[in-house]
Amino acid sequence: MRVTMIGIGVILLGTIHSVSAFAATAEHATATGPLKNHDDAVINAFEVMCTLEPENFEHISARAQAMVMRKSVDKTEKQSPDITRHLEVFEGNLTTGPFSLLLEKISGPTINATNCGVASNTPNKRAYFDDIVRTLHLSQNTSKRTGSNGNTVTTWDNVYGPHTFLDLTDLRGSDGVLVQLLDASAKSEKP
Repeated sequence: MRVTMIGIGVILLGTIHSVSAFAATAEHATATGPLKNHDDAVINAFEVMCTLEPENFEHISARAQAMVMRKSVDKTEKQSPDITRHLEVFEGNLTTGPFSLLLEKISGPTINATNCGVASNTPNKRAYFDDIVRTLHLSQNTSKRTGSNGNTVTTWDNVYGPHTFLDLTDLRGSDGVLVQLLDASAKSEKP
Protein backbone atom coordinates (compact mmCIF):
# COMPACT_ATOMS: atom_id res chain seq x y z
CA MET A 1 0.00 0.00 0.00
CA ARG A 2 2.85 2.40 0.82
CA VAL A 3 4.45 1.88 -2.62
CA THR A 4 1.09 2.59 -4.29
CA MET A 5 0.69 5.81 -2.30
CA ILE A 6 4.19 6.97 -3.20
CA GLY A 7 3.60 6.13 -6.88
CA ILE A 8 0.33 8.06 -7.03
CA GLY A 9 1.94 10.93 -5.15
CA VAL A 10 4.72 11.15 -7.73
CA ILE A 11 2.19 11.06 -10.60
CA LEU A 12 0.15 13.83 -8.99
CA LEU A 13 3.19 15.93 -8.23
CA GLY A 14 4.16 15.59 -11.87
CA THR A 15 0.67 16.60 -12.92
CA ILE A 16 0.31 19.59 -10.61
CA HIS A 17 3.87 20.60 -9.93
CA SER A 18 5.43 20.64 -13.39
CA VAL A 19 2.71 22.09 -15.62
CA SER A 20 -0.03 23.88 -13.81
CA ALA A 21 -2.90 24.64 -16.15
CA PHE A 22 -2.79 28.12 -14.70
CA ALA A 23 0.83 28.75 -15.67
CA ALA A 24 0.14 27.46 -19.17
CA THR A 25 -2.86 29.77 -19.65
CA ALA A 26 -1.93 32.80 -17.57
CA GLU A 27 -2.24 35.42 -20.29
CA HIS A 28 -5.20 36.87 -18.40
CA ALA A 29 -2.93 37.47 -15.41
CA THR A 30 -0.50 39.61 -17.35
CA ALA A 31 -2.79 42.51 -18.19
CA THR A 32 -1.14 45.91 -18.01
CA GLY A 33 -1.83 48.30 -15.18
CA PRO A 34 -0.15 50.48 -12.57
CA LEU A 35 2.66 48.53 -10.92
CA LYS A 36 3.88 50.93 -8.21
CA ASN A 37 4.08 48.80 -5.05
CA HIS A 38 2.16 46.12 -6.94
CA ASP A 39 4.72 43.41 -6.13
CA ASP A 40 4.29 43.93 -2.38
CA ALA A 41 0.49 43.93 -2.71
CA VAL A 42 0.51 40.70 -4.76
CA ILE A 43 2.89 38.96 -2.36
CA ASN A 44 0.66 40.02 0.53
CA ALA A 45 -2.41 38.67 -1.32
CA PHE A 46 -0.60 35.34 -1.82
CA GLU A 47 0.36 35.23 1.84
CA VAL A 48 -3.20 35.95 3.01
CA MET A 49 -4.96 33.65 0.53
CA CYS A 50 -2.52 30.72 0.46
CA THR A 51 -0.18 30.56 3.47
CA LEU A 52 -1.69 31.90 6.69
CA GLU A 53 -3.66 28.75 7.45
CA PRO A 54 -3.55 25.17 6.18
CA GLU A 55 -4.65 24.96 2.55
CA ASN A 56 -8.29 24.07 2.11
CA PHE A 57 -9.73 24.36 -1.40
CA GLU A 58 -13.30 25.06 -0.32
CA HIS A 59 -12.29 27.64 2.29
CA ILE A 60 -10.03 29.58 -0.12
CA SER A 61 -12.70 29.47 -2.85
CA ALA A 62 -15.31 30.80 -0.42
CA ARG A 63 -12.94 33.58 0.67
CA ALA A 64 -12.32 34.61 -2.97
CA GLN A 65 -16.07 34.70 -3.62
CA ALA A 66 -16.64 36.75 -0.44
CA MET A 67 -14.06 39.22 -1.77
CA VAL A 68 -16.22 39.49 -4.92
CA MET A 69 -13.47 38.14 -7.17
CA ARG A 70 -14.72 37.11 -10.62
CA LYS A 71 -14.47 33.37 -11.28
CA SER A 72 -13.12 32.90 -14.82
CA VAL A 73 -12.53 29.13 -14.74
CA ASP A 74 -14.35 26.37 -12.85
CA LYS A 75 -13.83 22.86 -14.17
CA THR A 76 -13.56 19.33 -12.87
CA GLU A 77 -11.92 16.53 -14.82
CA LYS A 78 -10.77 12.96 -14.30
CA GLN A 79 -6.99 12.52 -14.32
CA SER A 80 -7.41 8.74 -14.11
CA PRO A 81 -10.33 6.44 -13.23
CA ASP A 82 -9.98 7.20 -9.51
CA ILE A 83 -8.27 10.62 -9.44
CA THR A 84 -10.20 13.87 -9.93
CA ARG A 85 -8.84 17.37 -10.56
CA HIS A 86 -10.89 20.48 -9.79
CA LEU A 87 -9.58 23.86 -11.02
CA GLU A 88 -10.87 27.34 -10.24
CA VAL A 89 -9.33 30.65 -11.37
CA PHE A 90 -10.46 34.00 -9.96
CA GLU A 91 -9.66 37.49 -11.27
CA GLY A 92 -9.20 40.32 -8.81
CA ASN A 93 -7.99 43.87 -8.51
CA LEU A 94 -5.78 45.30 -5.82
CA THR A 95 -5.48 49.08 -5.48
CA THR A 96 -2.20 48.69 -7.42
CA GLY A 97 -3.56 46.60 -10.30
CA PRO A 98 -4.93 43.23 -11.40
CA PHE A 99 -3.97 39.73 -10.24
CA SER A 100 -5.27 36.20 -10.62
CA LEU A 101 -5.84 33.51 -8.01
CA LEU A 102 -5.49 29.82 -8.90
CA LEU A 103 -6.96 26.93 -6.90
CA GLU A 104 -6.45 23.26 -7.78
CA LYS A 105 -7.54 20.21 -5.87
CA ILE A 106 -6.46 16.68 -6.78
CA SER A 107 -8.27 13.93 -4.90
CA GLY A 108 -8.26 10.18 -4.98
CA PRO A 109 -8.09 7.16 -2.69
CA THR A 110 -4.57 7.91 -1.42
CA ILE A 111 -3.99 11.62 -2.04
CA ASN A 112 -5.59 14.95 -1.33
CA ALA A 113 -3.43 17.69 -2.88
CA THR A 114 -4.24 21.39 -2.92
CA ASN A 115 -2.50 24.06 -4.95
CA CYS A 116 -3.04 27.80 -4.32
CA GLY A 117 -1.31 30.42 -6.45
CA VAL A 118 -1.30 34.09 -7.39
CA ALA A 119 -0.14 35.55 -10.72
CA SER A 120 0.46 39.11 -11.87
CA ASN A 121 2.81 41.35 -13.81
CA THR A 122 5.99 42.72 -12.28
CA PRO A 123 8.34 45.42 -13.56
CA ASN A 124 11.41 43.53 -12.24
CA LYS A 125 11.39 39.74 -11.88
CA ARG A 126 14.67 39.65 -9.91
CA ALA A 127 13.35 42.19 -7.39
CA TYR A 128 10.11 40.17 -7.13
CA PHE A 129 12.15 37.04 -6.32
CA ASP A 130 14.07 38.94 -3.61
CA ASP A 131 10.81 40.32 -2.18
CA ILE A 132 9.26 36.82 -2.04
CA VAL A 133 12.31 35.44 -0.19
CA ARG A 134 12.33 38.35 2.27
CA THR A 135 8.57 38.57 2.89
CA LEU A 136 7.93 34.83 3.22
CA HIS A 137 11.21 34.16 5.10
CA LEU A 138 12.37 31.62 2.52
CA SER A 139 15.82 30.07 2.45
CA GLN A 140 18.26 30.52 -0.41
CA ASN A 141 18.19 26.72 -0.81
CA THR A 142 16.17 26.25 -4.01
CA SER A 143 16.07 24.12 -7.10
CA LYS A 144 15.47 25.43 -10.62
CA ARG A 145 14.05 23.73 -13.67
CA THR A 146 12.52 24.60 -16.99
CA GLY A 147 8.92 23.50 -17.43
CA SER A 148 7.63 21.84 -20.58
CA ASN A 149 6.26 25.21 -21.72
CA GLY A 150 9.69 26.88 -21.35
CA ASN A 151 8.92 28.73 -18.11
CA THR A 152 11.68 28.84 -15.47
CA VAL A 153 10.46 27.47 -12.13
CA THR A 154 12.25 28.04 -8.79
CA THR A 155 11.13 25.59 -6.07
CA TRP A 156 11.45 25.49 -2.30
CA ASP A 157 10.83 21.94 -1.00
CA ASN A 158 9.06 21.21 2.30
CA VAL A 159 8.71 24.95 2.83
CA TYR A 160 5.83 24.76 5.36
CA GLY A 161 6.26 21.15 6.42
CA PRO A 162 6.51 17.76 4.69
CA HIS A 163 5.00 17.54 1.20
CA THR A 164 4.64 21.31 0.76
CA PHE A 165 6.30 23.00 -2.22
CA LEU A 166 6.47 26.67 -3.11
CA ASP A 167 7.06 27.46 -6.79
CA LEU A 168 7.92 30.81 -8.33
CA THR A 169 7.35 30.63 -12.09
CA ASP A 170 8.77 33.17 -14.53
CA LEU A 171 6.12 33.26 -17.28
CA ARG A 172 8.27 33.32 -20.39
CA GLY A 173 7.68 36.04 -22.96
CA SER A 174 5.87 38.39 -20.58
CA ASP A 175 6.26 40.39 -17.38
CA GLY A 176 4.17 37.74 -15.61
CA VAL A 177 5.09 35.75 -12.52
CA LEU A 178 3.21 33.03 -10.69
CA VAL A 179 3.83 32.05 -7.08
CA GLN A 180 2.06 28.93 -5.87
CA LEU A 181 1.99 26.67 -2.84
CA LEU A 182 1.32 22.96 -3.28
CA ASP A 183 0.33 20.82 -0.31
CA ALA A 184 0.47 17.20 -1.48
CA SER A 185 0.13 15.25 1.74
CA ALA A 186 -0.85 11.61 1.24
CA LYS A 187 -3.98 10.38 2.95
CA SER A 188 -3.19 8.16 5.90
CA GLU A 189 -3.55 4.43 5.49
CA LYS A 190 -6.50 2.79 7.20
CA PRO A 191 -5.62 -0.02 9.62
